[in-house]
Amino acid sequence: MTKDLLELIYYLLYGFAFGASMLAFLMTSIQKLRFLIVLSSTAYTIYYYFYPAEPLWLDVGSELALVAINGFMILYLIWSNSRVKFDQREQFLYETEFSGLTRVEFNQLLNISEWQLNGEGYVYTVVGHALENIFYLVSGHVEAELPDGNVVNVGQGNVIGEVSYRLKCPASATVTSTESCMCLCWNQEELRALCTKNEEIKRAVDLVLSSHMAQKLSDTSEDDSTQQTPVVEPG
Repeated sequence: MTKDLLELIYYLLYGFAFGASMLAFLMTSIQKLRFLIVLSSTAYTIYYYFYPAEPLWLDVGSELALVAINGFMILYLIWSNSRVKFDQREQFLYETEFSGLTRVEFNQLLNISEWQLNGEGYVYTVVGHALENIFYLVSGHVEAELPDGNVVNVGQGNVIGEVSYRLKCPASATVTSTESCMCLCWNQEELRALCTKNEEIKRAVDLVLSSHMAQKLSDTSEDDSTQQTPVVEPG
């Protein structure tokens, strides 16, 4: 291997290390950030040991320390996640809505939640009234009566009370179950407190609520356009 080719390899190695360290700062996931730091520091260690005339031991030592610390934390997170067990409905909710979180983080969400089984006619929210809780509809259907009198059918996989939670305002609709419903319920203040402590959980909750708000607005717009479309009889 020629000297020029060897120098090119070392420069590419340094560029890889630098790029990985910069990319790490763009990560919103702490696991991905730690993984990229391990890659970057490992590449820097190889570069500092082999490329200079004499190994830069201080740099080699500091980079190895970063590898050791972040490597340990990665293994700890893997071990912690492996200890968290979910039942079937919790696993389904985790995979469909909160897969961006670690199992430990999702378990923190579950710890401040309560499972509820409510029968037909149960009133979740009343328009204009303060709302203490927020609900994720796991199974069943509800009707949301809007202030303008329109009624929207809402099925499983939707959130009840997301507008109240996001805007800190009274309920924007009266929501009543039309059949037996299974819900996961959070106290709004407890959920806000948890989101304040953990940015990853806050980001995941905001993403879920935003997607459901957007879907409801889309469904409402489609219903309105359908109702306003004139029906022309043939002949």
